[in-house]
Amino acid sequence: MTHQFIPCIPPKSTAQAGQRIMKRKDGSQFIGKFANSKSKAAQNTLLQLLQPYTPTSPYDFPLQCHIGWVSPWRKSEPKKNRVAGWRWSDKRPDCDNLSKTIQDVMSTLGYWIDDSQVCRLFVDKGWGDRPGIYISIQEIPALAMPAWYSTVLRDWKE
Repeated sequence: MTHQFIPCIPPKSTAQAGQRIMKRKDGSQFIGKFANSKSKAAQNTLLQLLQPYTPTSPYDFPLQCHIGWVSPWRKSEPKKNRVAGWRWSDKRPDCDNLSKTIQDVMSTLGYWIDDSQVCRLFVDKGWGDRPGIYISIQEIPALAMPAWYSTVLRDWKE
């Protein structure tokens, strides 16, 4: 359906990083974000990067989404690790926070009606020679059952 590679230096901040306990004028508390926070800047960057690829109409069916997050090599990365052109990243930010941030931006842009339509999600993150964000969105047939679930049904005994 949609496969896109967006060459860029992906933002490191996520939506969760910018959350703070704030106070209203009446003294009550709420969780909010400062207008100039790093997370707001990251969201704005993602909005600008993804906007040209927004579909003409929102997807309205179950979706599978694969997000690849490739950051530029760290200066401290040994040359022996750079040989393959890619290396997994086990550092912050977390995959789940990255996916939530980008899904929120895609919801804002109208990629889909609601991000709850994403029934299957794959997120990869790493360092590499070609930094950027890879996004693949595919329709999942409504009656398709994942292989692992059919195994559970077959092997499950009461």
